[in-house]
Amino acid sequence: MRMSLIALFLLAAAGTATVPTLTLRNGVKMPMIATGTYQYNESTAEESVTNALKVGFPMLDTALDYWNSDGVGRAIKAAMAGGMKRDQVFVETKVPGCGNPLENTTRNPFTCYKDTQKNLDLVLSQLALEYVDLVILHFPPFPSFALRSCGLLGNLTSCKMARQQWQAMQEFYKAGKAKSIGVSNYCPSCLACLESEEIQPHVNQIMYHLGSGQNAGAASLVAYDKAHGIATQAYSTLGNTPWGKHASADILHGNLTTAIAKAHNVSTVQVALKWVVKHGIAAVTKSASAAHLASDMDLWSWDLTDDEMTQLDNHKSADSPTYPSYACDNMENYPFLVV
Repeated sequence: MRMSLIALFLLAAAGTATVPTLTLRNGVKMPMIATGTYQYNESTAEESVTNALKVGFPMLDTALDYWNSDGVGRAIKAAMAGGMKRDQVFVETKVPGCGNPLENTTRNPFTCYKDTQKNLDLVLSQLALEYVDLVILHFPPFPSFALRSCGLLGNLTSCKMARQQWQAMQEFYKAGKAKSIGVSNYCPSCLACLESEEIQPHVNQIMYHLGSGQNAGAASLVAYDKAHGIATQAYSTLGNTPWGKHASADILHGNLTTAIAKAHNVSTVQVALKWVVKHGIAAVTKSASAAHLASDMDLWSWDLTDDEMTQLDNHKSADSPTYPSYACDNMENYPFLVV
């Protein structure tokens, strides 16, 4: 049943007052829940962000290579014209990793620094903002996809590219154009490339969702982030079926999530999101529906029991990946393979 407009605003008011934040290493407070725009064209992204802001979503997530930043920017501009203050919404965006032959803005591995500079300014222009709250490198440099590690071959390939991109990111941050900077899909060997840099990543956004069971790869990466002062943010929080890129049926309709949702009078989506944030990991979700977005915000008026968390932690879904990002695999568990 569609929520009434009054109910939406009441729920939004309650949600924004109670959404907790993660304090990043530089003191910036990042909300624990964000609405994403992946797979949306400009008009759908604009509609989704407009609805998210209306129901009080505290954070938005987009990317240069989603090709919808203009639409996101229009939604933000309209909300500000309606009275929303800029500091009432945390805006996150991404720029591509270097050397990807499928990405025409950073295809040349020898111009990573200059291309990243251009992309940072481009996405800020498309959003029509003076600054973003967080910008991250969307992927590690492309050779890491073939090698499944940044460490192999060391400075000859991925590490050198990553440092060049990170130089541009640090300059963007120091210029006040981003309140914080980070990475996405970076595994320990890729993060190690940046250990000598003046500014360390504030956030690492990785694939993380219910159904992976006690996945050592995901658990160890989250632990690595925490040990190095990096906040972890999860994308594909409802699963990411291979090729189809759809939410997991096991999460949406599975026996475990359905039973727990019924016990708390919430949705299976809320159960999956609650499980993520209970682990201290910020979650990105998405919907074009204002009612669904309002429901997604309601994660802190109820709680999972210890027994339910144990069941969810141990739950294994057949359509869940065994890796936490596209550039990781189990070779990260063997230190002698990482230079």
